Amino acid sequence: MKSKKEIVSEYKTRKLNAGLFQIKNLSTGKVFIKQSPDLERAYNSDRFQLKAGMHSNAALQQDWNILGETAFEFSILDEYNAKDDITPAQLNNELAELQKLHKAELAMENVTLY
Repeated sequence: MKSKKEIVSEYKTRKLNAGLFQIKNLSTGKVFIKQSPDLERAYNSDRFQLKAGMHSNAALQQDWNILGETAFEFSILDEYNAKDDITPAQLNNELAELQKLHKAELAMENVTLY
């Protein structure tokens, strides 16, 4: 069995899965896109916020409240393989650019964004 020190060390050195994810309203086709340096944490956070009725996007929260969880699909749009020497600020800038590209593509496809 691993010691507490080993577990903490592994957690601190784990490689984060950075990128973009979306929450898609299957009834209306509307899409919410979010960037994160840690996709798993962001997914869990947004899902928790929606279930608790306290998501920062009021329109998404309202649709969630009316339609329920089964009317939404969570999926990863794009994963970003960051270099080990990239700073958090650089990573956020890269993810912001990636998010802009995805939003532009969705706009060309006439997809409504939250």
